[in-house]
Amino acid sequence: MVRLYTPESARHWKRRAALLLGLAIGLVVLALVVNVVLCTQVNTANAQTLQVTCIALFTLAGWACILLLYFAYAPAKAQAVHIGGMFSAENETYEGVLTIHKESFHIPKSVTVRKATLETAEGAIALSVSAGLVHQLPKSGTAVRVTTVRKYITGYEVLA
Repeated sequence: MVRLYTPESARHWKRRAALLLGLAIGLVVLALVVNVVLCTQVNTANAQTLQVTCIALFTLAGWACILLLYFAYAPAKAQAVHIGGMFSAENETYEGVLTIHKESFHIPKSVTVRKATLETAEGAIALSVSAGLVHQLPKSGTAVRVTTVRKYITGYEVLA
């Protein structure tokens, strides 16, 4: 059985999310410290220049922090929560022919998924797989035994 979710990957995404959050906070704190230092150097000759410099520095640091949180931290945290949730629920096992659909969609405040259909003896079962893990699955039309948690494919075994 090939496992798509491992405790190591859960730890990896948790560490990555924590690192990115620390980086974003550190960036803002560093910008604040630099601005405080610049403010201690103000005199009447350079007041206007330092004011523009402080505003530009903190604006750029703020936007960098926002972009880092939105495009790096939030997806890493969502992935960590998603993978962590895969270990807390009950597994189900199905056998059939797997078809992976081409279109993917993003679940708000969660992961990007792709739909898959498993044709079993009892009928078709709609499943999901994390878009980042699709490349690990066998090609469409393969007979497999899959384990699922909350209808997400967590592992597979190719049947002969």
